[in-house]
Amino acid sequence: MGRQKKWCADPDCKRQAVRWAWILKVYGLTPEDYDRIYVHQDGKCAICHKHFVPGKTPHIDHEHGKDPFVRGILCAYCNTRLVGRLKSHQLAQWLADYLRNPPAVVALGRKVHAPGRPPKRRKKKRE
Repeated sequence: MGRQKKWCADPDCKRQAVRWAWILKVYGLTPEDYDRIYVHQDGKCAICHKHFVPGKTPHIDHEHGKDPFVRGILCAYCNTRLVGRLKSHQLAQWLADYLRNPPAVVALGRKVHAPGRPPKRRKKKRE
């Protein structure tokens, strides 16, 4: 027997009603609000712009702290691996500045090609 879904797509499903009640309680979003955000994002993750995978529940991203608010809908990867790691706006800005304007290019005045590690040589099998 496979893994069961936490909620189903049937509008009359009790699980879905419980989920929407939880979303309203935790995030303050009605189903209509959620749909407006989803349509505004074109059914894609707000960060990586990939379409959401059918059957997987998108994550509702929100600000933590003194003034919590909903920021958007993200895929699981972007919410946990990207946004979850960058807790502060300043850290996210530093990362963006670093990627846009790398210090090595500024210091050298050129891009230096990094060929990578040489491939490992395979040892011959003993017979």
